[in-house]
Order: sequence, then C-alpha cells, then structure tokens
Amino acid sequence: MVQAIGVCKSYGGVEVLKGVNLTVNRGEVTCLIGPSGSGKSTLLRCVNHLEKHDAGELLVDGNLVGYEERDGKLYERNDKQICRERAQIGMVFQRFNLFAHLTVLENVTVGQVKVRGVSADQATTRARELLERVGLVAKEKNYPSQLSGGQQQRVAIARALAMDPKLMLFDEPTSALDPELVGEVLDVMKDLAQSGMTMMVVTHEMNFAREVADTLYFLDHGVIEESGEPREVLAHPSSERLRSFLSKVL
Repeated sequence: MVQAIGVCKSYGGVEVLKGVNLTVNRGEVTCLIGPSGSGKSTLLRCVNHLEKHDAGELLVDGNLVGYEERDGKLYERNDKQICRERAQIGMVFQRFNLFAHLTVLENVTVGQVKVRGVSADQATTRARELLERVGLVAKEKNYPSQLSGGQQQRVAIARALAMDPKLMLFDEPTSALDPELVGEVLDVMKDLAQSGMTMMVVTHEMNFAREVADTLYFLDHGVIEESGEPREVLAHPSSERLRSFLSKVL
C-alpha cells in the first residue's frame, strides 16, 4: 500500500529525512517509533503530501504521491488532483483538529457531502454508524468543546473513516490525552486494525506497537536504525541507540 524509496526532506538546510526506505503492506499495521525530531511525523505527512519530499519516491497503492511522471520527469499535480488523492488517505492528528463550530454529527458528515458528493441523508446514516462504532452516537449534537480529549479524538477517527480511506495515518494520536483517556482511543484503533484497515501509526505507546503492529520501524535523526517484527525488535534491540531509547520509554 505504501512504499518509500530513498525519501529525503530538509528544512532550511537541516536534513530531517535522509533516504528513508519503508514498505507498508495492504491490511497491515506499521508503527513508527523514535525520539522527538527523528522524522517520524514528517514522513507521515509526506505520505499524504502535506509535506513535499525533496528527493526519492513515495507511492501509495502504486501511484506516486503528489507527482506524476511525464517524459522521464516528475511534475507536481495540481491542487485539485492532490486533494482527490488526499481524500483517500485518512489522517488523525495529535490535536484532533475538529471543526469547533460544527456538532459532532456535522464534523463527520461535512467531508462526505462537500468532498465525496454524498447526499445529506446518506452522510448522516454513515456518520451515525461510525459514531456507534467509536462509542459516541449519544454525543452527536454536542460541540467539540463539550467533549473530553479522548472523545474528540474518537470523533476525529470517525470523521477520517467517513471518507472510506484505503489508508489511515495516525500522528501520535494519544500524546495530547490525559493518561486515563489513552485506552479508549487505542481500543478504537485496535478494532480498526482487526477489521483489516491499513494503518501507519507514529506512537510512543510501546504496548500498542507490540500487540497490534505487524512491522515496527525505529527512526533516529532521519534514518531508520532498526525494523522488524515488533515483539522481536522491542525484546531484543540490536542497536545501542534503540536500547538507549527503550530504556527511557519502557
């Protein structure tokens, strides 16, 4: 579903990604771990072209992300084409990013109607199904400010799912939550994984990575230092850098 080949990204002369190679298979959960500033979130944002990578190739479902090849050269797609691509990739951010002036139900229906052209009735039916799935159908008339952080994040997941994405990206979805609210969001993500959704997850929740992920990548200073089956990587890290990182987070 996702293939990164030699992906590089710099900000102001500082290399954030230094030739990253990565593969995410269809129906699998891939977790990205590593210290702050290691390039995890940047890589995730490049996958849906929220950030433009400087070199290398990124493909989602076999198609170049944000670019098309003509006569051996790459040309960036126009905004409309990029938005069409992005609509097929759900993204859940650290800070929820819900529309504060819309109710929970409206947050989950608006993209269906305005982007996918679904009728209001169909969008409402689908939204209620998804709110039921994340345990929030009783909150459909509430506004985001009336919800806990965990509830807002579950609405954000429902909103992303409403677009019927083929890939879900999670950028540290529990990092802004109080500890007692983390579990309710991870439970929804586990349910998604069990349903066969392809997921890329930037996380500091090592137990989630161990239990749910099919593949784990450890990034440090823009380089993948280590990767493999999560239980094996976390139990028997081969690099000193990963051992040092895990000693601080486990």
